[in-house]
Amino acid sequence: MTSPSKKPNVRLNPLLLDDDELRAPPQSAKGQADVYPIEPRVMPDWVNEAAESAPESRISAAGEPPPAPSWPMLNGVFTFPFYFCALGVWTLISLGLTITGWLAMFWIAYGAVLGGTSARLLGLPTLLAGTLTLGYAVSCCLIIIEDTSLGYDSFEIAPEFDWKGWVLNLWRVIALGLQAGLVGAVVQFINPSHSLFSGLAGTLAAFPFVLLGGLAAEGAWVPLAILTVLRSLGRLWWAWGLFFLETTPLIIGWTPLVRAGLRSESPWLTPVYTGPLLAAIILIYARLLGRLAGCIAKTTIESSAEGDHDEDP
Repeated sequence: MTSPSKKPNVRLNPLLLDDDELRAPPQSAKGQADVYPIEPRVMPDWVNEAAESAPESRISAAGEPPPAPSWPMLNGVFTFPFYFCALGVWTLISLGLTITGWLAMFWIAYGAVLGGTSARLLGLPTLLAGTLTLGYAVSCCLIIIEDTSLGYDSFEIAPEFDWKGWVLNLWRVIALGLQAGLVGAVVQFINPSHSLFSGLAGTLAAFPFVLLGGLAAEGAWVPLAILTVLRSLGRLWWAWGLFFLETTPLIIGWTPLVRAGLRSESPWLTPVYTGPLLAAIILIYARLLGRLAGCIAKTTIESSAEGDHDEDP
């Protein structure tokens, strides 16, 4: 049986490479490629730490990644949470979200009756369970996004048991989400209404651009790095269209399902099915972001190669 190959310790980020870095290495007189005069940049440290915390043998396929799927935004997307490599992660996230949902319902239902002190005692375990669950989910999603963008279909998703790192990753993604919220606030201001639909729609539309830009940025502020992602809209309009076509119904459909469950005769059963469903949505969202990042990298390299061909005499 062939053992899994080890991945390099320095993980290249294709969204960060400049045009000069994307070009093929110059050929010497002997026909051998010369060494790059510059060092390629890498993922931000917080992404590297989340991905490198997993075992080196987490890639299930030996050697090079398998051939790209014919439909990268469709193949292996909705079935990904039930891959053998992701099934354990989906189970743990589902369990954490279910417990968090029960604690939140108990807090809301009995917090006011028990008084301020008891309400705080109920709120602490709720916040703790939610933070740890979402932090673990974010750390897993960083691994999924990176390895999927590198072309791998199946890989081990096993972040190191480091709750501080999980929480830190969560807050960094929240910071990126707040930047997407600024876009939503501008949309809400331009199109004011009694509901927050315009603002939420703008936030959801901006979030994947901000997140991918944040993964390509050295820091948490991404107004410049996001331009690389925005430029992909021209060639990859079909990929972005499929991304929003697939993720929007999942996100929008989950909310009324929760509301219907809470208004039913058995509201305490609501977290039992909404928690696992939300866990699957999170993993599918990360999978699609990884496929988008891979498509952006491939398109950028092809554009650079076309530019080099046009420059040849």
